[in-house]
Amino acid sequence: MALAFSSKHRVLPAVALCAILLPGMLTACHGTQNSDSLLADAQQYRQKGEARAAIIQLKNVLQKDPENSQARLLLGDIYIETGEVLSAEKELRKAKSLGVPATQVMPLLGKTWLMQGQFEKVLSDLPDDPAQPQPILALRGDALLALGRQDEARALYQRMLQAQPAQADALLGLARIAALDQQLPQAELLIAQALKHSPANLEALRLSGDLLRLQGKPDEARKAYAHITTLKPADTQAHIDLANLDIEQARYSEAGAQLAAARKTAPNSVGVLQAQALLDFRQGKNKAALEALQLVLKAAPEHMPALLLAGAVQLALGSPQLAESYLQRFLAVYPKHLYANKMMASIQLMRGNSDGAIDLLMPLLQSNPDDVELLSLAGEAHLRARRYDKASAYFEKAALLAPDTARLHAALGVSRLGMGENGRAINELERATMLDGKAPQAGTMLVMTLLRNKENAKALAAVQAMEKQQGSNPLLLNLKGGVYLAQHDLPAARAAFEQALRLSPTYLPALSNLAQIDLAEKQPGRARQRFETALAKDPKNADLSAALAKLAAAQGKLAEAQRWLEKAHADHPDAVPPALLLSNFYLQTGAPQKALDLARTLQSGHPGDTDALALRAQVEYSAGQPQAALDSYLQLAKVQTTSAPLQMRIASLHLALNDHASALHAVKRAQVLDPELLDAQVVEVTMQLALNRPREALAVARKVQQQRPKLAAGYKLEGDVLMAQNQPQQAFKLYEQAYQISSIGPLQVQIYRALHQAGQDKEADRRMAAWLAAHPDDTATRIYLAGSKLASKQYRAAIEQYQQIVARDAGNLVALNDLAWAYQQDKDGRALATAEQAHKLAPENPAVLDTLGWICLEQGDVKRATTLLRKAATLAPKSAEIQYHLGAALVKSGDKLEARKQLEQLLAANKEFPQRADAQALLAQL
Repeated sequence: MALAFSSKHRVLPAVALCAILLPGMLTACHGTQNSDSLLADAQQYRQKGEARAAIIQLKNVLQKDPENSQARLLLGDIYIETGEVLSAEKELRKAKSLGVPATQVMPLLGKTWLMQGQFEKVLSDLPDDPAQPQPILALRGDALLALGRQDEARALYQRMLQAQPAQADALLGLARIAALDQQLPQAELLIAQALKHSPANLEALRLSGDLLRLQGKPDEARKAYAHITTLKPADTQAHIDLANLDIEQARYSEAGAQLAAARKTAPNSVGVLQAQALLDFRQGKNKAALEALQLVLKAAPEHMPALLLAGAVQLALGSPQLAESYLQRFLAVYPKHLYANKMMASIQLMRGNSDGAIDLLMPLLQSNPDDVELLSLAGEAHLRARRYDKASAYFEKAALLAPDTARLHAALGVSRLGMGENGRAINELERATMLDGKAPQAGTMLVMTLLRNKENAKALAAVQAMEKQQGSNPLLLNLKGGVYLAQHDLPAARAAFEQALRLSPTYLPALSNLAQIDLAEKQPGRARQRFETALAKDPKNADLSAALAKLAAAQGKLAEAQRWLEKAHADHPDAVPPALLLSNFYLQTGAPQKALDLARTLQSGHPGDTDALALRAQVEYSAGQPQAALDSYLQLAKVQTTSAPLQMRIASLHLALNDHASALHAVKRAQVLDPELLDAQVVEVTMQLALNRPREALAVARKVQQQRPKLAAGYKLEGDVLMAQNQPQQAFKLYEQAYQISSIGPLQVQIYRALHQAGQDKEADRRMAAWLAAHPDDTATRIYLAGSKLASKQYRAAIEQYQQIVARDAGNLVALNDLAWAYQQDKDGRALATAEQAHKLAPENPAVLDTLGWICLEQGDVKRATTLLRKAATLAPKSAEIQYHLGAALVKSGDKLEARKQLEQLLAANKEFPQRADAQALLAQL
């Protein structure tokens, strides 16, 4: 039976033939004339095309005489015609047990197995014997063809023709093979031969229509199928074929009418249900499509077209794991099927497994180098792997083949952004927006790029142009609000976000943006109320529960945060993201065993789920169990054999276990899998420097430059090598070269470090000041500068930078905490109040507790200081500085015994730390 996909879900013609050109699995068979008076009415009804009436009459016969073998045989034959495959097989098996000759019953039983996709069963249960009747041999040929064993099928059909030159089944089988070999004239000739000897052969007429359809001649195909309905008005498959043709042409009401006609005579037909599912799928009625497909697969679990469509439907429903299970069953029979492999590649991308997607796509691209969808998928896979040059190459080729496709220009724009080519990126994004003003991705990326370039007016104009084309929708309104935020117009931003929520009350991006405004205005209760109102409308929305947890945690309400995360996990116990959030929360709040139990329970319940195994490994690593994490990641690597990023995680674990040789081996393995994996090259440079191998590190840096001359990374890495060799002046030149390619904050930081190390402090400060004046919102760079000043004890300079950060972001915990420390070192009276402010935001943060505790200690509040520092030390047992501060507090409190124990443990566990001499001096006093 033919699957009709849109251009969006098309199947390559040669592969589509596997579905379209398989023998008429769902067509009628000619019943044998029976003279028994009890069967006469049923036979007449069948001849008039009234299958339901014939079935009723036969059931009446069997009610009176259950052992009537001919009634069973005829009923099974009619069930084949109506597509009720399980009922057909049941009746035919009963007829066989009642003594109906094998020559009569086995051809019909074989048809039921073909209808169910049980091709191997056909071959095992129907003898491989040239002396068998022609219908049996034809079924074997059809099964061989369905399994892709074309040469064997061809030989069998040819033997049949030697015995009977005009044998229609053999001619049609050879026609199907010719079509699969793209020899369409030969296929047409063979069909014509079959029709010459049997002008009313419905299967020949049907195959003729299939060939016309594949050649892009829908009108002629429609005539061929319609001719079948003229010869046999109740032919179910003809109506299904006409419906599929209508679906291809988006004539959905006409398709529905054809299926209604088929349903009159075959309401439970597998073919009707399959076509209805396809019709629903094309109209976006995915749940209805899935219900129909479940009925098909219940009746015929190995029905290949249903498995393929079920994979597509589950993917559309956002269930990649279920989609994968259907597609794996389909690909076991048709491993080279293009559409199925495209969906499998999409599933790998949804899981974040870019390398797995690439592994699937590369062989397909070799045989289909100009397939736009394959090129697009390959581009997306490389884009997600941050191989922007390769991504751009694939998207460029796809855009040349389909120059009017907006999404390709949008994707090319994104890859250009990754390469730092902002001007060319904007050109591609603008072109995408012009081609399709209703495509959200291109417009969104254009606006975000303009905002990043500080072209706020142009960004607002772009949003307004999109509004004219698309009308108001939550995404656009949220984007508009973001532009207003960039322009520091809070009232307009708030109005845009609130309008987005009026259209979609649970739209998380707008909710999150409004919550950020609420927090900036010191209204956390209002932010919480927003999320709770949305959650009331969608009580099991895990993202909203997670947002409430994040909000509670930011206010230091850890018990409340835990409740929200546990709710999200309870609502979706089999989902990995909520489990990951809850596991991380347990780790951060000192409950590593809970985190491990959760991850291991999820993984043991889903032993074949790589996402669950990856979660377990991640939690084991975060819980401080690097060996267990390494074992889990190595187990994962046995499944994901071509994943370079996974090898990088394995390398990091070997490093944590001080196994540098294995770590370097894993990094090199990652580069074998992906010779241009920048992360691996960066890590190798770092490792070679740590092993005091500057020559090897320099070779890697130069290789990156050769591979990516238009990226800054290679020059930055060479600068790092020179810095490690104490050549800051030469390093500065490399950093400057990188900066000319990509003017970003992290490179400005490296330039500052090089100049500072070269003794050019004034020039370093001048350049940093110029950068921050031009990029006042670059908080990360400003925090680095403030930290640098704090480390060099330039407290006033550090205070100035931290104050600017806090003025822009009052909730920046790092800045608040370090500002309090700087105030204290500068003897500024604002130290305690600032530390209290940070503590109010994060009462369980050990760094915040340490700062407040130390300030209390230096200001004479020894009792509170000891309490705070004891808590900090419990939360951060490996922080030598915090453990030293607790020891100092215990000394001042007069608890000499505990102080001695604390300081001795600290010195025994830490051979080197900045406060070691101070700790030794305190211990000596005791």
